[in-house]
Amino acid sequence: MPLEEFLEALADPATDTPVGEFVELSDLDPAELGVFARTWFGIDVEHQRWIISTMLELAEQNPEFDFSVIFKMCMKDPDEAVLEKAMEGLWESEDRSIIPGLIQVLQSDKSAHLRSLAAVALGKFSDLVQDGKLLLKDGEAIHDCLMAILVNEEEHIEVRRRSLEAIAPFNTEEIQRLVTLAYEDEDLLLKSSSIFAMGRTGEVSWLPVLIKELENPEPSIRYETANACAELAEEEVVPHLIALLEDDDDQVQLAGISALGKIGGPLAKKVLVHCVEEGDAVLEDAARAELENIEFLEDPLSFTSDI
Repeated sequence: MPLEEFLEALADPATDTPVGEFVELSDLDPAELGVFARTWFGIDVEHQRWIISTMLELAEQNPEFDFSVIFKMCMKDPDEAVLEKAMEGLWESEDRSIIPGLIQVLQSDKSAHLRSLAAVALGKFSDLVQDGKLLLKDGEAIHDCLMAILVNEEEHIEVRRRSLEAIAPFNTEEIQRLVTLAYEDEDLLLKSSSIFAMGRTGEVSWLPVLIKELENPEPSIRYETANACAELAEEEVVPHLIALLEDDDDQVQLAGISALGKIGGPLAKKVLVHCVEEGDAVLEDAARAELENIEFLEDPLSFTSDI
């Protein structure tokens, strides 16, 4: 079906468009995107929301569907529901052309929820900067944008804490200071974000703090601490993680299993084997998956799953 004909049918809310025909919108070239845009901006917003939600579902179900150029276009959409779906559709993308759009959202007057999502998305690019996969100017733009949020005491706390998590991989002295301030704050969510950020810094000097927080009475803090320990991947924390496998909170237990799997080493493997042999069904399955991952990473060529 010609693109123009499909778009004419798609633009009419009264027309029942089969989802299979959305393949017409996959991998559009610049000229086709222009045709789509002219149709898009004349479509009722409620119908726009249905269209972009359908594209998102199809892309998640079938990797052969590529609507990324449309999602990028919708990063400038005035409707927050459409914009959120566009950001979700680009969640796995490492395309640096997305960065300016995310920065624009974070600096806008849109809802705290939407701006927080933009901060989280920028955090992925912070990692890429540290891995040397982005240009220096990309890193500077991301860092400066996130830092401006963090030093603004009038900023919404949800946006601030997500920005702290996102900027952590840059790991400057100023960032470490901000992580410390967040850790000492009475707000539980901000403290939780500070612990998440500790892991993302890659800074092993946070280990004493994390080891202490593994015994925090708040399950959400123990959960985030286990994940942070996994990020730092230091074997010295393994004995302290073992206690989490007897935690009253199921999610904390699973976070402990995951951390042991990511850290690895003889003791972690021994504990995971014990979970496979003696743990309940949930812990057994999680431990088995982590052991398989460890064995694969140790020797990908000879890996066979016989655990």
